[in-house]
Amino acid sequence: MPERILGLDSGANGLKAVLLSRGFKGGYRVVGARRIAPVNPDDLAAALQELFADPAFRNPTAVTALPAGLLSFRNLRLPFHDERRIRQTLAFALEPLIQTPLEEVFIDGTTTAVRAGKAEIFAALAPRALVGERVELLKPYVRETAVIDVGAVPLAIALTKDKAPETVLLLAVGGRDATAVFVRRGVILQVRHFPFGGERATGAVAEALGCDVVAAEARKRSGELPAAAAAAIRAVCEGFGRDLKNTVISLLWQGVVAQPPARILLTGGGSLTPGLAEVLAASFAVPVERANLAELRGIQIDEPFRKSWEPAVMDQALALAARSMGKGHGFNFRQQADAARAGYGAVRDLLKKGAVAAAVILVLAGIGMGLDDYGDRLRLAALKKDIQAEFKRIDPGTTRIVDPVAQLRGKIAAARKVSEGLSESAGTATALDLLRELSQLAPADLLVTSLNLDGNAFALKGQARNFDDLEAFKKAFAPSQMIRSVTIDGTNTLKQGEGVEFDLKGVLKK
Repeated sequence: MPERILGLDSGANGLKAVLLSRGFKGGYRVVGARRIAPVNPDDLAAALQELFADPAFRNPTAVTALPAGLLSFRNLRLPFHDERRIRQTLAFALEPLIQTPLEEVFIDGTTTAVRAGKAEIFAALAPRALVGERVELLKPYVRETAVIDVGAVPLAIALTKDKAPETVLLLAVGGRDATAVFVRRGVILQVRHFPFGGERATGAVAEALGCDVVAAEARKRSGELPAAAAAAIRAVCEGFGRDLKNTVISLLWQGVVAQPPARILLTGGGSLTPGLAEVLAASFAVPVERANLAELRGIQIDEPFRKSWEPAVMDQALALAARSMGKGHGFNFRQQADAARAGYGAVRDLLKKGAVAAAVILVLAGIGMGLDDYGDRLRLAALKKDIQAEFKRIDPGTTRIVDPVAQLRGKIAAARKVSEGLSESAGTATALDLLRELSQLAPADLLVTSLNLDGNAFALKGQARNFDDLEAFKKAFAPSQMIRSVTIDGTNTLKQGEGVEFDLKGVLKK
């Protein structure tokens, strides 16, 4: 019997569901498609209940995604590229860069590049409660929820994995927001969220024509717009284009992307806004194309759904249903939940299990002094054998076990130091000392919003007027007697277009 996979894309514009049948030879066919407009945009449970009232959609394998606006993303570099070590240390490396406790998030990441033996990682963090809520909502209706990915990521990968080595920008524009996915040869480089959607253009039309939003939406969809309404739409699209261009400049400056996007792909209901494609093409001077996954991948659509099929609306759900279940094809927070590793991952398990094993060893050391008869010695030998088996289960990479206690202590100590730049000895400077130094070096109009000091490493968040002021601030640390080095870890243009929000990392002198 062919496998049935259900892709579920939920957002402000409602729930989109695509049911695929995958044959034994690997071909896909759309055997079900449904779009449920929201009565209450926040009530996903009601939309799911309506969808699964149709027996055709019952008991499939489900693949879904979380909106990018509810997640966090970070770029970082690790001093090695071994996949197993990356999995073990990713959470520790991210801990100084985030405000949320690691116990409250699931973390997944992908290697974007390897340079000089160092791996560049793009990581996504999802609230554990949000992942659990999505699993519980689907549990009564599906055989299993196999994948929980990120927004438009599966579609970006599906559209670009066979293309030339160029950076492509996928813009998924919904009703209220837009997600920008920067991808190269199927590898996700960055995901950004913008508060721009089709509803903003509708509001501009309503204001220009003096009508309500229902009438404005109808006029916008018809494409027959008076000059005033067309100008209003163009103005909001140009504002979005400027924000997007500033983001690209920032990513180029940070080295997150190597070159500007060579193509822009549009998807989502909001991408049908009149004039949006033309504004983006003029702003970036690159081709702007409309995504059509079914056509690109040769996916058959059954006759009952073919006439009403809108690629811009249904492509994200289709990409979820057609997504490979294997690792390396996007993010999967469901896999993280199954592994029950909320944050610290394998290293956290190693610390917990290692502590238990070390406690057992210490107890046995005390017992061993009182064992004199042959039977007790046999039991001790059996326990030692069990300890070695547990040690190998905790850390299968170890081939020789000589002193379990010392080896575990060494691994625990090493795990705490694996994050690049955090292996140095703790400094003696206090947070007050660092604040005093920053106040002397920073320009008067620079705003510091948070400061985190951990040993010799510190992380600072703030706002500057522009990129030039930020670069000047970085250079101002050169004569410091306390600060050894600083790097700009991330920047983001403020939504109102006035200023730059930045993350800065530094290392203090010993």
